[in-house]
Amino acid sequence: MDHNEEIFQVSSMFRALLKNISQEWNKSSAGKYNLSFPQFQVLYVLKMRGPMKVSEIAEKLTLTPPAITGLTDKLVAEGYVQKERAEDDRRVVNITILEPGLEMLMKVKKDQKEMIESFFNILSEEDIQHLRRIFTLMLSNIDK
Repeated sequence: MDHNEEIFQVSSMFRALLKNISQEWNKSSAGKYNLSFPQFQVLYVLKMRGPMKVSEIAEKLTLTPPAITGLTDKLVAEGYVQKERAEDDRRVVNITILEPGLEMLMKVKKDQKEMIESFFNILSEEDIQHLRRIFTLMLSNIDK
């Protein structure tokens, strides 16, 4: 198998893994918490990075700004985040996670621990460290 074919195969496998994780999430959490996986990702990014512009969240999650607007509108309705227009440029919308959003994030993370572990518990600690190193390298290259 040539190098390009191997890369394509790895890319396809990675997408399949992410799809399965997302489907498992939806089966176990979407109904229980009324929170989709992308909404969870928005909350998680806001917790890790602090208040962000819609465009920054979109870039971080590789989604479009209109998609982030739709996700955050639902999170605002639930009281999990707050939207504020920038004083200097009314077109810019900043999103901030609120205390109920932090609480929901902690509940979901606790419940999802088992589901996530089920995907990775077949790997040795060394394999997990290799994945962390590889993903860090790939992501740092993307951010350049």
